[in-house]
Amino acid sequence: MNICEGDNDFTLELINLNKNYGNFKVLKNINLKIPQGVIYGFIGENGAGKTTTMNIICGLKKASSGQVIFCEKELNYDDERKSIGYLPQQPKFYNYMRVKEYLDFILSLSPSKDSSFSRDELLSVVGLKEASNKTIKTLSGGMLQRLGIATAICNNPKIVILDEPTSALDPEGRREVMNIIRSLKKRGMTVFFSTHLLSDAEDICDYITIIHKGEIVTSTTLDSLKKQYSSFYYEVIFDGCVQKQNYPQFIKNIKQNEEIMLIYVDNTLKDECDLFRYLVSLNTPIKSFTKKEVSLEDIFFNLVKAGVCNDI
Repeated sequence: MNICEGDNDFTLELINLNKNYGNFKVLKNINLKIPQGVIYGFIGENGAGKTTTMNIICGLKKASSGQVIFCEKELNYDDERKSIGYLPQQPKFYNYMRVKEYLDFILSLSPSKDSSFSRDELLSVVGLKEASNKTIKTLSGGMLQRLGIATAICNNPKIVILDEPTSALDPEGRREVMNIIRSLKKRGMTVFFSTHLLSDAEDICDYITIIHKGEIVTSTTLDSLKKQYSSFYYEVIFDGCVQKQNYPQFIKNIKQNEEIMLIYVDNTLKDECDLFRYLVSLNTPIKSFTKKEVSLEDIFFNLVKAGVCNDI
């Protein structure tokens, strides 16, 4: 389903995007391409520049320089506002209204009523049919986020931008929101969401961009990112302290505190045999030796944290 006119495969492109506050550079030459119809994770620590980037895309802030390209043309938010849905990190509602009344109010403001969802469709998409008569002030945190998503998609947009949609939710609420995000993709929408909860991004994302201190560290598919790094690592817990030292060349990376080593190799049989020999040579009893699969959190640590802290 080609949701943009023309042959461009990207819903949204950011080209050399910069944002400065005086001499402080919040965003530094952000270049990003968001394909059509995917779930795209924008991950980084708090303060990395995620919200600023999203606010620029949505027209809430102006970039210091650079371009936002939407469906092959430079974005004019006045023309394209119906095509972009946005849920801020802390959405505000009229708490005295009932859920169905609030959605009726939001839909009455829609600039594209012909293509908008109906109220009942919105309630169905976000799973709030049974709560439609409840006042907003009585809703749980998960229900509030689902209501926020309903307002973000009311115009049936081409791209939905969600800022930390699961960060304040309990596990059940997070699961509900993640399932809604999957359903939006099935409807042909592009979903661009920010998070610092890496397990959420790993669970549903097709593409990942990592941003750190206003700069893009990497931007690729989740599968490619995992293939770029070792699929496994070894957690070794010693019965006593092991002195830090130079490590053999077959070890790609290692993180160590006094009694624990996380060791990354190429995962070949020869590397494993060499690793066993190396560990025996340390002459320190081993309490446990565990082979673990590399997670997105491990990759994030390697890309962002490794240059800051060499310990676990």
